[in-house]
Amino acid sequence: MKKFIAVILSLFTFSCEKYSEGLNIDPNNFTDAPGESIIGQANLTWVLITEGEASRMTGIFSDQFTGFSNQFVNFNVYDVKSSDFDGMWGNNYAGGIAQTRIVQEKAIEAGNNSLLGVSQIVEAVMGADLAALFGDVPFSQSAKPVEFPHPAFDNQLAVFEAAQELLSLGIENVGNAKVSDFYGSPIFVENNATWAEVAHTLKARYYLITKNYAAARDEAKLGISTNDRSLLSFHSDISGQENLYYQFGIEQRGGYLTATRSYLRKLINLSDISVDRVLYTPGEEARTAHYFSGNELNYNEGGYFAKDASYPIVDWYENKLILAEAEYRLGNEDAAKVAFNAVRRQLATKYNASFPEISIGGNTLLRVILEEKYITMVGSPQVYNDLRRTNNLVGVPVKSSVAPNIPQRFLYPEVEINTNDSFPGVIGLYTPTKVNE
Repeated sequence: MKKFIAVILSLFTFSCEKYSEGLNIDPNNFTDAPGESIIGQANLTWVLITEGEASRMTGIFSDQFTGFSNQFVNFNVYDVKSSDFDGMWGNNYAGGIAQTRIVQEKAIEAGNNSLLGVSQIVEAVMGADLAALFGDVPFSQSAKPVEFPHPAFDNQLAVFEAAQELLSLGIENVGNAKVSDFYGSPIFVENNATWAEVAHTLKARYYLITKNYAAARDEAKLGISTNDRSLLSFHSDISGQENLYYQFGIEQRGGYLTATRSYLRKLINLSDISVDRVLYTPGEEARTAHYFSGNELNYNEGGYFAKDASYPIVDWYENKLILAEAEYRLGNEDAAKVAFNAVRRQLATKYNASFPEISIGGNTLLRVILEEKYITMVGSPQVYNDLRRTNNLVGVPVKSSVAPNIPQRFLYPEVEINTNDSFPGVIGLYTPTKVNE
């Protein structure tokens, strides 16, 4: 694994003066930076891995989006190679894990429990998201290039366990701290989000991935309690601060990523009879217009991918839909319907349209919960995690004629294959990770 620099000065252009105070102004004479500055770089990485390259790739694999031009045509039929995953792997380690561990050392030295807790929460996300997408990954020995120049790959389940421990420690340390007041602004939208509630929802997310439904339910009950406590990335129309999908689709790679013939677009297009929607929803006309403009993502003002549109990193919708599924899995169908119908009421308010609630149970209830999550969490890597965990219960079509199923993991990156002597060997795209075997 590559040796890590102490601070990544910029992952993408973002106006974050708050997180540059104290940095040495001479890049050729770099010395140190306070933990309060470094945590901003880790938060930027969190946005990047949720809204950037990994989001686009999982969106294609999940058939929410269509790779339509240049190399994205290959991605659309799962024709990917190891080097396609170099960037997201490196960002997660160098811009994320390495930085959070530096912050933790500084926070402990300064006796700053809030900063320590936030860094623990962010590190947990970095490790757990890597494990979810790649399987076994370096974690316990990662970001320690002197001590471990060739870090071992930890078992996927061990990484999730370590992430849960970090989240628990983080919750204890952050107390009632709000994201906007403690090391979140200006990366995240200033609202009523608290670090503790966000962390409980993250715990629920990762328990769901590992199919520990009882723990997922318990954590979701402690998670994001109202929509205005969601963790959202902040964007504006200032150059460099725009929504990352907007930057990619309008400023960088126009036409590469569309919704042409995507399963998601068909599913919510009321006039498309090729897809059998389980729960008929008249409000989809408004939601479709919010997501898409014809075959394109809606980059227009007010659109889901507009330049100043915030993006959900961890939100109330995810928390409620985790709770709904977990309750169903535990045999509590009435509780599952309560959680699910709360989401539908919120959507009806958001779109000022009809989102009928559900009263039936059984397998249909599970299907509509997963279907709603697939639609609501557009672009989220968590949709891809759900598809693999549930053996594609939503019924996303396989887009390659030579593929046995949708891809089951990201490929280990070329940079890791070439530089880490502990690399365990190439694993195919269609081999499930341990949690999905």
